[in-house]
Amino acid sequence: MPKISLSALPINYNDTEFFLTVFNAKQLFRVSKVSRAEDDPETGFQRTLGKLRANNIKKYLQDGNIIPGSVILSAQTNSELVYDPVSKTISFHQLPNAFLVIDGQHRLYGANMADVDVFLPACIINGLKPEQEVQYFLDVNGYQKGVPKALQIELLKFMAEPTSKDEIRRALFDALDKTVESPLCGKMARTKTITGKISHVAFKSALDPIIDLSPMNNLEQHSRIKLLLNYLTAVEALLISIFGTADKLTNAAFFQAIMGAFVDACNLAMTRYSNYKVESFTLVLDPLTEFDWEVHSGTNQKAIKEFSNALRNAIAINNKISGDVF
Repeated sequence: MPKISLSALPINYNDTEFFLTVFNAKQLFRVSKVSRAEDDPETGFQRTLGKLRANNIKKYLQDGNIIPGSVILSAQTNSELVYDPVSKTISFHQLPNAFLVIDGQHRLYGANMADVDVFLPACIINGLKPEQEVQYFLDVNGYQKGVPKALQIELLKFMAEPTSKDEIRRALFDALDKTVESPLCGKMARTKTITGKISHVAFKSALDPIIDLSPMNNLEQHSRIKLLLNYLTAVEALLISIFGTADKLTNAAFFQAIMGAFVDACNLAMTRYSNYKVESFTLVLDPLTEFDWEVHSGTNQKAIKEFSNALRNAIAINNKISGDVF
């Protein structure tokens, strides 16, 4: 039976032999297998393939991006893998199960589905027993930790276009965190979720629905910042007057709910008082002094939406004065 040959770098470490090489993804797909627990309850150990994840990888690769991380493979006995130190190549039989995929099944499936040729780096471990393959799978996947969502959003600052929603929101986040007058100054969590601080995740959920709406979409960035500062300052004062503290403002569910009432509060402030001053927002929010806060305590999106709608209804009636916009 003819063999396939690939250039490879041999490495021996702690009595383990492995090779670093590069596969054409479609070629690798044809000579590899995945041992899934759902297909083989007795000896299978891999996770179910996430088709959506694999399809997203396909699209990512078709857009010209690369995934430099190695697919980890275990050479099976029938592959008869050998290394030639003269040509510095490995050779193996072209069989559908010559290699077992220990890590990287989604990358492999996505790359195989791509309409372009994708080359994947691979680490091939030779001579593993079945129980060692399972242990490697547990070691590789058990110690991996996903990038926190908050950190993912923070890192968008290196990629977002200056006028994009992501960049506008990030700049607002920075301003509220760094401006001394801000009720949220020093109370924003950039890279992870922290109790008592507003993370990028909660901020995104609260701000994304309103950035494209009036009045936010009609303002320059410095005016957006001023508008948010005025509104949140009024909210802070309201909370202190009711509870003696503004701690609720850094509660993710409350923050999303009160920001859900932001556009209504702005419309009322402009319609009835002709400005967005702190004093006008204070008057607009005054009905909330009689609000039944104990009724709303859920943290899921349904509960937050209901909380927000209740706040919007509560501030629907106010009085009218006039003056400068800011």
